[in-house]
Amino acid sequence: MSPIRITTADSLDYRYIPITKNSVSLGIKASHDARIALRTHLGGDSNVYEIIIGGWGNTMSAIKRNNIEPDVAEADTRDILNPDEICDIFIQWSCDGLLSVSREDDFDMPFMSYKDRSPFVINYIGVSTAWGATGEWIIEECQFTSPAIRQQLMDTCHFWVDFSEAFGLPRNAVMASEDGLYIGRAHHQGTVTPGGIRDNVCTIAWGGNGHEKREFQVLCGKDVNWVKSWEGSVPLHALPAGETEDGYALFVGRVLHEGIYHIGKIQPNHQVCYIPLNGQEMPYLEYETLIIHDNYGVECIGR
Repeated sequence: MSPIRITTADSLDYRYIPITKNSVSLGIKASHDARIALRTHLGGDSNVYEIIIGGWGNTMSAIKRNNIEPDVAEADTRDILNPDEICDIFIQWSCDGLLSVSREDDFDMPFMSYKDRSPFVINYIGVSTAWGATGEWIIEECQFTSPAIRQQLMDTCHFWVDFSEAFGLPRNAVMASEDGLYIGRAHHQGTVTPGGIRDNVCTIAWGGNGHEKREFQVLCGKDVNWVKSWEGSVPLHALPAGETEDGYALFVGRVLHEGIYHIGKIQPNHQVCYIPLNGQEMPYLEYETLIIHDNYGVECIGR
């Protein structure tokens, strides 16, 4: 898909395009006050994040939520913009409510981030330049996670609780097996990846290896079940639990290996369930999929 090129005048009005993934790369040429809006729909009652790059005379950047003061995040970014050179920005929003802004060449070290306790689906991105500035934009965007599943990820965000070592596992943490295995998810290399929790450590599979995480979220609830599945398929009411770095949805899978259950990620576009096993990422064609029976507003989702 070819990049989208947009020229913006000196105006507070945004120019919008649809967006269908969980991140976006932008190239910006402007002297100051490059503004980006991420919103659910184009009506006046839509939730919206506004990201200001090079505001306040090209000295600071900020994130606003629903145009309410104060800013939810700010950063000192003196001279980040240049009207003659492209500034490459990478913006990512995770299904657990984390919004981060970084330089494209340093995307794993955001210079600005915000954790929203009540995240919303982002379906549109808008750009503008204001307060005396004009701009040229290059937006790279392509389609991955379906809008229905992205809505599910937001609607079920409250099922996941940040783990606190001081308080231990929440009382209603979902148990995956009777030997003390629970279900978690954690950030890793631009992903939110589901995995298994034992002894207050969440182990996930990614990039051929298992990774132990001490900062993670715990799945909480009570009305869950497991359905036998295979080759990347997931049944109705399967819980979308994360997304890959490329924006593909991940689901919670369970595999019985030598009499012990392991929790991993079902990745439909790879047609397998990956589990962390002995420090490695192991693919399985047959597995069990976690389903939930809570009514969260979506009856049927095409995969």
